[in-house]
Amino acid sequence: MLSRTIKSEKGSVTVEFIGILPFVFLILLILWQFLTGVYAVIIAQSAANEAAKVYAITGNSGEAMSAARQIVSSAGGGISYNGSKSGIKNESDSYFTAQIGVELDLFFIPEFIKENMSEEDKVISLSRELRGRVVH
Repeated sequence: MLSRTIKSEKGSVTVEFIGILPFVFLILLILWQFLTGVYAVIIAQSAANEAAKVYAITGNSGEAMSAARQIVSSAGGGISYNGSKSGIKNESDSYFTAQIGVELDLFFIPEFIKENMSEEDKVISLSRELRGRVVH
């Protein structure tokens, strides 16, 4: 009876599936974080484009940063505007560089671990830069 039970393979697929399931979830979480990171880069580039467009037309850096902030804030998904890494730098009388900083939340790290982390380690900071010319 015992030898027949040991040789039986009933339920082995279920045991193998349960054994590999945590790794599948981990891979899905890492993939989701990666795709959110790609989305954050796209949003930052879009905000830099908008800031450069507004500054090229108006010459007002406040309006340009407001437009960029609005684009980033409408994105959602753990992406936020970083004002300390954003700005317009005038290179000459007609050329400028628009830099937009965004922060991406590491959402798959549990809160009890984040409590022991520094503020800069809780997010991924990135920025996009765009060079343009003011329209006269």
